[in-house]
Amino acid sequence: MILNRCNFFSKTLLNHVDLDILLPSMPDNDCIGASLDEIYRERAPWPTLYLLHGALDDHSCWLRHTAIERYAEAAGMAVIMPSGQNGFYTNAKYGLNYFDFITEELPRLVQNLFPVSRRREDTYIAGPSMGGYGATKCALRCPDRYQAFADLSGAVDPVELEPKMKAMGFGFFRYDLIWDGVAKMQGTQDDVYLLASQLRNAAVKPQAFVYCGIEDVANHGMNLRLFETLKENGFDAQFQDGHGLHDWAYWDTCIKDFLEKIAQERAARG
Repeated sequence: MILNRCNFFSKTLLNHVDLDILLPSMPDNDCIGASLDEIYRERAPWPTLYLLHGALDDHSCWLRHTAIERYAEAAGMAVIMPSGQNGFYTNAKYGLNYFDFITEELPRLVQNLFPVSRRREDTYIAGPSMGGYGATKCALRCPDRYQAFADLSGAVDPVELEPKMKAMGFGFFRYDLIWDGVAKMQGTQDDVYLLASQLRNAAVKPQAFVYCGIEDVANHGMNLRLFETLKENGFDAQFQDGHGLHDWAYWDTCIKDFLEKIAQERAARG
């Protein structure tokens, strides 16, 4: 894989943003016996996974805590890992427009600078915790852009999660700045359960892969409810729990499974 470490000025966020990009390439050992023409031959644009991070993390955490590079190489997938701070991938009432950044500006940047596909059928999005909420919201609000999404232990119901977070001593989310209070998110276009119901009769729906370990007591119920809501509204959805905490060890197994399923689905499509 080719690792690209980028820093660029975002017109949407009006600041510089860090971004890691993995691109498939000929394996190192194979390059030794290959010509430059073979190594750098023309090829079809790569299918692409936009991989978000959770709260308190940044663009580097997937590379630091998982084997995403090996999994992406096996799947033949480009992986885009942006930084989103603690903004819940939302256009904040008093702050930055992280939803527009992820769904509008970031794909334009990536598609213009790197050999990745522009087709919906080749585009995926995933993330853990806060990133699971972000990936779910992006896919449900822009179903014409993503073939599938993976929610890994997502913080998909911030209203339910807020008192649990405070009880655990985690009061760092500025819901007042993001939504003018978390209660005001419910019933809006930032409510993933509402978004799922609005797509009930839609001709195009992304495939949904929901993961959450049974030991993740704060998030398991809301993710199971998301899966049930997706199924009730006609989505091709899968739910996987099993043993797992709200941590990178669990998410490493989840992203491996998701990429393997993507590869199988793509092979079946030809």
